Amino acid sequence: MTVTSSVTVVVCAYTQRRWRELLRAVESVLVQTVRPDQVVVVVDHEPVLAERLERVFTGVEVLRNRGVRGLSAARNTGLRASHGEVVAFLDDDATAGQDWLQRLLEPYADPRVLAVGGSARPRWASGGRPAVLPGELDWVVGCSYTGLPRHRADVRNLMGCNMSFRRAVFDRVGGFAETVGRVGTTPLGCEETELCIRARRAFDGGRIVFEPAATVDHHVPPERTSWAYLARRSWAEGRSKALISSMVGQADALESERDYVRRVLPGAVLRELPRKPRAAAAIALSVGCAAAGYAIGRTAAPAAPPGEAVRVLEWDVRRGPEHVVVPESYRTAQVLVRDGRRTRDVLRRPVVHGVVDLSDVDRSGADTGRSGTWTPPVSIVVPTADRGESVAKCVKSLLDTGYPRLQVLVVDNRPTTPSVRALQALAADDARVRVLIEPVPGVSRARNLGWRTANGALVGFVDDDIEVDHWWLHNLVAELADPRVDCATSLVLPVALETPAQLVFEQLKGFGQGVVLQRWGPEDRTAWTRPGRFGPGGCALWRRSALVRLDGFDPLLGPGTPCRGAEDLELFLRLVRSGGTVVYAPDAVAWHEHEAELADLRAKLRAYATGLTAMYLRHVLRRPGDAVQIAAAVPAGFLSTLSSREPNRAPSRRTPRRLVFEQLRGVAEAPRALGRSFRNSRR
Repeated sequence: MTVTSSVTVVVCAYTQRRWRELLRAVESVLVQTVRPDQVVVVVDHEPVLAERLERVFTGVEVLRNRGVRGLSAARNTGLRASHGEVVAFLDDDATAGQDWLQRLLEPYADPRVLAVGGSARPRWASGGRPAVLPGELDWVVGCSYTGLPRHRADVRNLMGCNMSFRRAVFDRVGGFAETVGRVGTTPLGCEETELCIRARRAFDGGRIVFEPAATVDHHVPPERTSWAYLARRSWAEGRSKALISSMVGQADALESERDYVRRVLPGAVLRELPRKPRAAAAIALSVGCAAAGYAIGRTAAPAAPPGEAVRVLEWDVRRGPEHVVVPESYRTAQVLVRDGRRTRDVLRRPVVHGVVDLSDVDRSGADTGRSGTWTPPVSIVVPTADRGESVAKCVKSLLDTGYPRLQVLVVDNRPTTPSVRALQALAADDARVRVLIEPVPGVSRARNLGWRTANGALVGFVDDDIEVDHWWLHNLVAELADPRVDCATSLVLPVALETPAQLVFEQLKGFGQGVVLQRWGPEDRTAWTRPGRFGPGGCALWRRSALVRLDGFDPLLGPGTPCRGAEDLELFLRLVRSGGTVVYAPDAVAWHEHEAELADLRAKLRAYATGLTAMYLRHVLRRPGDAVQIAAAVPAGFLSTLSSREPNRAPSRRTPRRLVFEQLRGVAEAPRALGRSFRNSRR
């Protein structure tokens, strides 16, 4: 075998919930018949997991993903650290057969072979194959499916859980496309498909080889065998293929899928229909959802024009390299500069030839912040409305903070049988999580139920489209150690700035209020007139006594009511107006998934304008004497919101007139919306 002299194996991990599977995966790599020269485990923004791995393994390199969250960036982190001539990838929930690496390497005897992948056999946690999944749908759970070659053969692309590439491929075409990950709240994938297509185009006569003898066992938890998961996964696959089609063209993007749908699936339906009608129905559901996802994806908002998308990075002055490598398609990067648990700055830096130069950032000083020895019981309320995937990630990030006395209350405000079951399954995994039901629509009602049920002396509120940093809760609790502080808010940054909608939202409504700690109290006589400056109410920690004193959120306001927003700002307004104190704590960092579609952005901005106007009208009805101060202060805020250029928001883009119109329309709708909320409450 004239193959390479060295091999690196990269395993990417992101959650402690897969700890046992991750241990099995790494151990299976270490006992291969052909021993790898280097084993790298990349942890995706989960510092506690990284520290735990470092204590367990010797001879294994444990790295932290310094790019954006996601599998593509984690794999690229592993690539940059690897030195093997072949780089193999294994999922953290897959166990390799003992000759897995040997089988992967054999085809590389042909110098035309660019990449080799193997097969994945499902290891059902429930004990056996579920009736709803015939072999033709095993791709839904990340495994080899009926219809793939049974012997070594050339294919278009490999499976991400079991694949390898020559280093020469990455040297010529770059790494995994990190823009192929999640867009909006849909978990897009297929980054390995895009890379394989790119590689074949770059190497004339290059081969992508499927070697079924290189096997891994892929763990399949019970939640991946439900009808709901089948529908979501198929929908996401359709969206992924739409995105890949826009990048590489339909011919290459759908080459294998067309053959699969025309040749494999019809025979499977005819076979299963007489004896297993549920399996036949599952195939029909999968095809329908994938087709719908593809159709929607082809009409969705495109990515930002080349050079306009902004790379979002997190960088620590203690450990970060001076030069950060990013895809060359970016011209600008937004960098959160950290010093351990503290926030130093949020910078905008140019990307030059795929490199962000941070050599001039001051690395002196140390994290001298408070150690957080005060750890009172804390309850976090997460209201949600049929957004199971988003809320699961939100809850995971809260649990992963490692705060010692934590309760998470997920309040279902749109209870249906599937949503309740999904949330109950989420709570069953961790005793710290509890699910509450608030059937009356309105996020204010959901939050009020949450804090009134909570057992913590401090109560936080986190929206279900937000993920918090590991130090988020510790740093907020440290601010509330001062008994004069009633509420502390967070620095919330975008997860991604890839689409025009995301760029415009960050320009107009970005939640970040800078990197300087700010405090507002009774001495600030006019601060209450502009509560938006206090930080996002959807990611804040309150003293329970303040919530009791104010009687919580106003049920006339907020999403789920005709007013559609501003319930959090209204509570800030009442707090400061009654003599309370709010602290904006930029050390407490969280990440928000901005709307990716322009249509969704228009609806959100209109709702914001309606809610904000209704909030002020509601306050004036309560306290008519404040009307003069509001009339003097509020117009300036509206003008800055509706202006065509906002200098303090980057990147600077002209606000589309349609968005200005939508906000003005929202303002005009506010009086009627508030009246409808009043009538609904009386019912």
